[in-house]
Parts: sequence; structure tokens; C-alpha cells
Amino acid sequence: METKFQLFRKITLENFMLHDHTSIDLVKQPIILITGANGSGKTQILDGLIICLGHIPSRARAKGLGSLVGENGEQAKVTLQIANPVINGRRAIETLDKDLNKVLMDDKFEITAKISKKESAITFYINDSRRIIRGRTVKRRDIRRIFQAIGVRGDNQLAFTGEGTVDEFASKSPKRKLDTLLEVTGLQHYREEVLSAQEILKNSIREIEPLKRKLETETKLLNLWEGAFKILKRKKELLLNKTKLETELVWAQVMTREKQLDQLNQQRMKHLKEASDNKQERQKKKREIEEVTTSLERLEQEFDIIEKEERLKQRRVITLETQVQNEQNKVTDYEQEKQRFLEMKEQMEQVLATKDLSQKDRKIRNKQESLIIKNKKIALLQERWLKIEQELQELQLKLNQETSGDDSWEEGPRAGKQLTKYEQTMIHAATIFHRKIKQQGLQRELSGPIISLIQIKEEEKIWEQAVKNLMGQKLYSFIAKSDQSFNKAKQLYEEIWPNWKPPLAVFRVSGKDRENAETNLTKPAATEIYELASNLITGDPYAVGFLKRVVKSAVTKDQYDPAVLTKIAQKYRKNILTKSCNSYFLSAGGFGRPPSSIKKPMGWQIKETAEEKDFLSIVKERKIKAAIARKEKELREKKLEEIKTLEEITRLHKEIQTIGTPDEKLLGKIETTNEIIVHLKNKMMACQRRETELRIKLTTAEESLDRYQQKYGKLKLRRKKLQEIKENLRFELHTLEEKNNRLTRLEEKLDEEFEQLKEELKSREALANKKGGRPSEIRKLAEIRNDLSRIEGHLESIGITNVDEEKVKTQKVKVESLKNYMKEREEHIANLRADLEARQVFWSGELREVVTNISKAMQVLLSEIFEKVRLKVTNLQHPEKSGLYIEAVTKGSEFRDFKELSGGERVLAIEGLILAMHTLADSPLHAIDEFTQRLDEKNKALAFNIAMNTQKLAGEQSQFTPQFILLCPEALNINLSKKVHHIVVSELKVREK
Repeated sequence: METKFQLFRKITLENFMLHDHTSIDLVKQPIILITGANGSGKTQILDGLIICLGHIPSRARAKGLGSLVGENGEQAKVTLQIANPVINGRRAIETLDKDLNKVLMDDKFEITAKISKKESAITFYINDSRRIIRGRTVKRRDIRRIFQAIGVRGDNQLAFTGEGTVDEFASKSPKRKLDTLLEVTGLQHYREEVLSAQEILKNSIREIEPLKRKLETETKLLNLWEGAFKILKRKKELLLNKTKLETELVWAQVMTREKQLDQLNQQRMKHLKEASDNKQERQKKKREIEEVTTSLERLEQEFDIIEKEERLKQRRVITLETQVQNEQNKVTDYEQEKQRFLEMKEQMEQVLATKDLSQKDRKIRNKQESLIIKNKKIALLQERWLKIEQELQELQLKLNQETSGDDSWEEGPRAGKQLTKYEQTMIHAATIFHRKIKQQGLQRELSGPIISLIQIKEEEKIWEQAVKNLMGQKLYSFIAKSDQSFNKAKQLYEEIWPNWKPPLAVFRVSGKDRENAETNLTKPAATEIYELASNLITGDPYAVGFLKRVVKSAVTKDQYDPAVLTKIAQKYRKNILTKSCNSYFLSAGGFGRPPSSIKKPMGWQIKETAEEKDFLSIVKERKIKAAIARKEKELREKKLEEIKTLEEITRLHKEIQTIGTPDEKLLGKIETTNEIIVHLKNKMMACQRRETELRIKLTTAEESLDRYQQKYGKLKLRRKKLQEIKENLRFELHTLEEKNNRLTRLEEKLDEEFEQLKEELKSREALANKKGGRPSEIRKLAEIRNDLSRIEGHLESIGITNVDEEKVKTQKVKVESLKNYMKEREEHIANLRADLEARQVFWSGELREVVTNISKAMQVLLSEIFEKVRLKVTNLQHPEKSGLYIEAVTKGSEFRDFKELSGGERVLAIEGLILAMHTLADSPLHAIDEFTQRLDEKNKALAFNIAMNTQKLAGEQSQFTPQFILLCPEALNINLSKKVHHIVVSELKVREK
């Protein structure tokens, strides 16, 4: 059996990081196992070995070479002893450098690397010598050349597997796993060549497309030029016709502008006439307003005079009423005194009644009884005419109510609350529209304004102002209950206001609105909201239902926080107005100016004018006047009857005095009493006469006052009419002034357009004169443009007009050259395709071979763990998408993906893959750091078996005995093979087991 040599004999580390002086024998067994706790310096041994192979470990690249020097000096030293036996007549290690080979001619040699902390550099020695020959020192490349001769490279991941490789490889995507495999096996270059070939092919295909298009273009151009000779003559004719048509077109445009200018001028004249008419109408309205104003001023003067006279009349009536009352008081006093004397007289007459009376006495007694009857009649008459006077006053009051005008809703100083100009405009427009509706007899189908149809609920009176403000302009709107009435309302609106439009609206309502009138809208859940405005009203069902449909705002008290109310308004998408109408919160999330105040109360009715009083009212007034006349006549008759009765009473008193008395003493007293009574009656009669005279005067004064009041009422009615006329005239004047403003703006615009069109016509005439003279006949623009477009189309189809035979020949040569070049490019692309296919076949074949070899090695190495294991590469035809997958059979017969394996199985699978890749490297030295990472005791034992099998497989094809250096934290409870030399690193010393 042929003997195989172990080339790497011993490594010594001096002042190298944690190693003060560590020496490891590498030839005791083919597998060297180095264990020790983390931080004990295991990996530093591997770093020292890599430095002696002429490479820099990753730790040194990160921290600098100076970090490798220990604490016992300024220099670290690593020495590697290598055997170089003669095999088949030549040294095992020979390079192509003859000078270098001279220092390697012994059976063994040493390579020493000295590291300077100060200079952070490495100096290499061979057999303790810095020189190879005179003038040539040992360089890192010389060291690498020595080991490359036997296939050892410190940066070869197939031979040297660093710490964390297992975890890193396991976490990579299939594509990254394949990239790593290609990199360590040297196949990365082949894939890059395939990708490069693909890119070159794509670029070549992209480059040929413009050439194809150019060839098509040039071919078409050639065909065009070949046909150009046939139409050159036609082209000249077309150019001549084109020039004529262009001249005609320019003059046609001039003629069009002339017509436009004429039309615009006619429009200006019409507009100027309209402006002049408007001016005259405005002047007329102003004169009418001045006349009405003058009439109002004269009327006001009459008002002042009548008011003064009325005050005098009132004072006269009051004076007479006072005098009448005084006379009545006197009569009452006299009556009481008279009654006292009558009682005395009655007592005396009772005494006389007990005696036998003479004929004279009986005559006196009869006269006295007649006198008593007359006095009772006087009392009845006075009671009757007092009642008649009271009835007269009531009738006069009714007459005043019927004849006086109603000023309760006038807009002026008597109106109470001052209306805004905007509300006055709405009231005026609503009044006009309402009266027009009544004239047309449409009250049943067209109702309004809405403010007259609704009321605030009795228990919600305090919210009336806020509710009115929220409803705003809609209160002065009208509602139509059918399509026919709605169309009629639109027609009336246009007839009344043909130009200026007032802020008045008409809304179409339906039966659904009527049904919804009784249903309250759902109030927002926030306690700060008192109620929705439309829920607080009652009245006409159509009007209430309509307002509930369109008015969604709410009302609240003034006590709540503005920020809270703003959030509520935004949340429920409802505007909110406070009770005081001073704060208004918007649904968009903010506050703004509260709605304008509406002064009119809900339920306000439009009053009828004097002309609109119906016939029944006039009849009623006449009946009241007739009743007054009858009562006045009856009063006069009663007063005359009273005067007659008083005269009869006086006559009876005189007759009694003439007859005398029956009993001197008693009758004397009775006579005296009668005289007193007569005297009192005379005084009473005098007072009553004065009262009657005063009442007559009072009646006359009251009649005079009534006449003045009637005159005042008529003047007031006349003033109201004049004010309405003035307001209508002002309204019409405002409309005319607005129209004048519009006419002024339109006039300016027309003047500007006229001047612009004039300038444009001037410039076009100049341009047309340059083109040529004005044709005698000019057709329509459309005809000219059609002919011109047709000729231009012919000219465009002709293409280049200055074509000659030489150009055609040159174009033929150019097209032929392009065809030949296209043929060459297509052949080149075919070659590129063939090259790409060959590269893909080679790359995929090489990759399949490597994957197959690794899979076979993994099957051998992992036979104790998996029934079957394999590597699979996907998308071989698309290298940019290719990926490497590990699959294994654990239980059953189906392969399981790497992700489906357990944690230990995945680690062992990666270990098997890494060790299988070690078998591909024909290197006499292998090193694996953290060999048993993340494995339990059972799997660690399996990992060591895998390592033994790997060493065996690697040695089957190698001329040297492969040496494996394995590093792991510990190998407790592991039954190690005799082929494993176990070294424990502890406390900076090396202890062998």
C-alpha cells in the first residue's frame, strides 16, 4: 500500500494575542480537535495558521495587524513547520520559481511570520532567513506561491471554513446559497459569462430594431423618389393653385372680419340705443321719485297741521267732557238734596192724609202726584240718553277701526324693530309676489311666504329668534304643491323681474314633505344640543315638512365651551347657533359670523291695501254709519223730550203755589219744602240744560274730531300709498341702474372688441395686399380651405419636390448597403445565440457535475442521519433566477425541504454540505471553526463521524494525507476515534488529551 505523507508538521505561536507560547503537533493524527471555552484562543490558532499561509484573517482586517500582537512585547511570531518529501523523484512542494525552489530543497522547512505592533505589518521568513537570493527578500506572494503549488489557499472556503458559516449558510435564500456554492467551487465566473452573453444578445437585438426601421424608411423613401419624376409637373401646377388659394383665403378672412366688424357695429348701435333708453327711463324714474317725494313732503306738512288741529280738538273734547262731568256731579248733588226734602214732604203729607181734605187740598194733592210722575219720567229719560251716548261711542270706535289703516308692520319709525335693507328687499319682493299670486287665483297651489305659514311652538317661544335666523332667506320663500303651479310660479317670477332678480325662491314640495311634518328629526346624542331648529316649529304641514328637509342646523344654550361645540358640529355635520344668536359653530370644524337677524315674527301676514278691501267691508262701514245717524237722532229726541218734561214740572210747581195750602202750618211747611224742591229742580234743570248744551257742543266737537281723524286716516293711507309707490320707483330705479352698469360694462367690452377687430382687419388687409390684389369674386372660407387642404394633401403626398436621377441612384446604394449590414447583424446575433447556448450547456453541465458530486458525498457523510439527501438546482436555463435547495428523506419515502427539517437536522445537513465541499478541494490541509455549533450531544457525535468520513473521502483522491483541524467549545461525553488528536486550550496553555 502506497504511503501518503502529512505535510504540515507543527505550528508555534509566540506572543500571539492570548498565546504566550503555544506549540501544536499536527502529525500525531490526521484529525486535530482543538476544544476550549469561548475566549480561550481556539480561533486565534486558526488565524495564526492563515497568516503563515500568506493571507490576512478577517479579525486582523477589521482591527488591524497590530491587534494580533500579545501583551508580552511589541512583536508576535508564528512558525509553521512543513514537510517536503521526495515523491516519484521530485519534491512534494515545487513552484515555477527556481530561486524560490532552492530554499525548499530540504525534507522540511519552516515559514515564520513576525508581526510588528508598531508598524502593523508582517515580515515573512523561510528557514529564519529574510532572503531568497541576494537582493530578493521573502514577500507574501512568495509564501502564497509555495502553498498554491500543493493546492492550499488560506482564503479557500472549501478548505477553511470560518466561524458562523453554518448559521450564515442556513439563513441564506436559495439564490444566495447557490452564489456561495458557485463562489467556493469556482463556477461563479461561468455563470457571469452566461449572464454577460445574455446581455450582449439582448443589446444586439435592441440595436438591430432601429436598423430595421431605418431600412423600411429608406426603402419607402426610395419608392417615393422613384415616383416623384411622374408628378413634378403636377406639383408645379398645384403650387400655383395653392398660391392663388392662399391669396383668396387671406382676402376671404378679410371679408369675414369686415362682416364681423359690421355686425359688431350694429350691435354697438343697438346697445347704445338701449343705453339711451335706459338713461331716459332712469331720468323719468328720478323725476317721478322727486314728485312723489315732494308730495310726501307736502303731505307731511298737512300731517303737521292736522295733528295740531287734532290736538286742539282733543283738548276741546276733553274740556267739554270735564264740564259735562261737572254738571252731572252737580245734578247728582241736587238730586240727593231734593230726595231729602221729598222725604220730609212725604212725612208731612202722611199727616195731612189722616185729615179730611177739602176740594182745594185734593186738587193740590193731585198736582203733587202729577209732579212726582214727571220727576220719574225725567229720571228715565236721563238714563236712556246716557245709554244711547255709550252705544254711539262703541259704534264710533268700530267705524274708526274699519276706516283706519294698519301701520303695525310698516318699515319705518313706527315699525318698532329696525329691519335690515336685505330683509326689507325680501319683504318687498315677497309682498309683490304674494299679491301677484292672489291676482292669478293660485293661492291653493302656491303658498307663502313661509314665515306666514308657520309658528314657533308655544312652549319654545324663547328660541324663536335663533330658529328664524337659522332658516334665514327660506322664511321669505314660497312653496309649490304641483309641477303645474311650480312652472306657473317660474313664469310669474320672470314676468315680474325680467332683468334684476330679487333674493326670492320657490321650492317644489310633495306629499312626502307633508307626511314628514309630524315626525321629529333625530336630535344628535350630545347633551349640549338643545334641539334641531326645524323640530321647534308648527304650522302648515307642507311648509314644516319642507323646512325639516332642508334645515338641519341645531340650537344650543350660551353656557357651553366653544371648542366642545365645534367638535360636536364637526362630528354630527350640523351647524349650531346659540340662543343669543351671537355664536355660530360650523360643521366644517370652526366658527363664523352668525346668520343675519330676521326681525319679522313667525306668523306675520301681508296686509291688504285700501284698494283690496272687499265689498263686505264697505257695506259694514256703511251700516255702522247709518246706525250712528239713527242713534244721534234718537239722542236728540230724548233730550228735547227731557226739556219739555222739565217745563211741565215748572208749570206744576207754579199751579200748586197758586192754589194755596189747606193747613196753614203744615201746609206752610209743605209749601216751603215744595219751594225748596222746585228750587233744587230748577237748579238741576239748569245744570241739565247746560249739560245738554255741553253735550251738543261735545257731540259737535267729537264729530269735528272724528272728521279730522278720518282725514288723518285718509292722509295716512295716502302717505302709505305714496311710500309704496316711492319704494317701487326706487326699486325700479335700482334695477335700471344695475342694468345701466351692465350696459356700461358691455359697452366697454364691445368698444374694446370693435377696436381690436378694427386693428386685426387693418393688419389682415396689409397682409392680403402683400399676397396679391383682391379677387373680384371671393368664395366661402370653407370651400377655399377644402380646396387648399386637398392641394396641400397632394403636395404632401408628393414629398421631396427637387428629386433628380442622381438622388434616386444614391438612395438605391444606401438601401442595398443597409440590407447587407442587416444580414451581417442577423448572422452575428445567430452566432451570439449559439455561443450563449454553448455557455449555458457548459455552465449547467459543470454545475450539475459539482452538485452531483456534492450530493454523493453528502449521501455518504449523512447516511447515519438521513435515508436520502440531495441538492437541487432550479432554473438552470435562467442563471439570474437559479437557486440551490437541500432536500432529505427522514421518515417515509418523500423528500422534505430544508425548511421542514428540525433544527438539529438542518445544522447537520449544512455541516454535511460544508464537509462534502471540503472533499472537492484537493488540499492537504482543512480547517473548520465552531464545528459542533448548535448541536446536542447525540448530534455532536454524528458530526464527528461525518468529519471522519470526510477525511477518508478526501484522502481517496489525494497524493497526501489530508489533515483536518476541527475547533469547537467542548467534546464531553463524545467517544472520539483514535484517529482524532484532541487538544484542549485553557488559560493560555495547550493541554493534550
